[in-house]
Amino acid sequence: MQSGIAARPGSVIPEIVQMAVPQSVGATQILCRTLQLGICGTDREILHSAAPWVPPEESVLLLGHECLAKVEAVGTDVTDWKPGDLAVPAVRRSLPGERRRLDYLPLGRFTERGIFSEHGFSVPLWLDHSQHLYRVPADLADIAIFTEPLAVAEKGVNEALHLQRARLGSDCWDTTPPKVLVTGMGPIGFAAGLACIARGWPITMLGRDQPDTFRATLAQRFGMQYQRLSDDALQVRDPERDGVDLILECTGSDELMVRTTNILRSCGVMVWLGSLKPERPPQLDVAGMMLHGLLNNHLHIGCVNSAPRDFIDALTHLGQLRKTHWAELQALITARVSLQDSLWHYQHREVQGIKTIIEYSS
Repeated sequence: MQSGIAARPGSVIPEIVQMAVPQSVGATQILCRTLQLGICGTDREILHSAAPWVPPEESVLLLGHECLAKVEAVGTDVTDWKPGDLAVPAVRRSLPGERRRLDYLPLGRFTERGIFSEHGFSVPLWLDHSQHLYRVPADLADIAIFTEPLAVAEKGVNEALHLQRARLGSDCWDTTPPKVLVTGMGPIGFAAGLACIARGWPITMLGRDQPDTFRATLAQRFGMQYQRLSDDALQVRDPERDGVDLILECTGSDELMVRTTNILRSCGVMVWLGSLKPERPPQLDVAGMMLHGLLNNHLHIGCVNSAPRDFIDALTHLGQLRKTHWAELQALITARVSLQDSLWHYQHREVQGIKTIIEYSS
């Protein structure tokens, strides 16, 4: 038996459970060993709901969808992977017969490992297939755990770029980079910043921290401008002159989402990368948001999961940024814990923490 971290229906408490070790490797299967596992807000939301989507005939859902793994063994028909290779797994898998792009499938037409109806990667050993694995160069092993959240941000940027070029021309945001605002200072906020830094786009990160705190300082070390959220932080007299072209909304705050639309330039784009369950009835100027969007041809994109293109971009950009910001990338990992010591982190966030990872023995 092997230990994993699970969510159980009816409970908000994470559990360490015992699961069977794979006893054989099928002809087309790959046996993987988890080396590192990221803990993220989605894990906490699953637990907080007390209603995880457990796999059929199972009593718990194994958590863990941000993973760095090593190939332990391959089936007889596998020719593109070998033992010792490093990999990050995709999270979402389509059900048989689906033709739509994987990350555009409606709820119920896919599984997501560690999230929706399929066990995650929190156990040391698990089976998968080559089409769901992305190869990690050995020199990225120290930061590859950030691939999955970065891929989610890459999708948001890629979708915005693709749609803008369809609207405004194939060279849009090439000769004149967009001015970008990232709201939020968690893992997705920093991932959104990295996706833009790698493209050479100017970025402002908006947060609640004082400018001399760890996260605000780290944003500036990456080359982002940091702006503290205040009553007048989002007030501009002339959006075309002082506003932004792209907002990557990473907080899930409906209030902040509505307020930031005031500073979008004409044909500006907002991408929603964060979400929160509202705790109170909203009282927001949605009519004003609609008016700004109508008059200025704004584009709002709801964005979840990622396509193969985005995983490839994430690994490419991590390799690019490793050459210029290695120390800053390392600093994104603010806590390293063992599986036995990880449970507190599934229910709490450290002050100034960004990414907590669980380290497994190799």
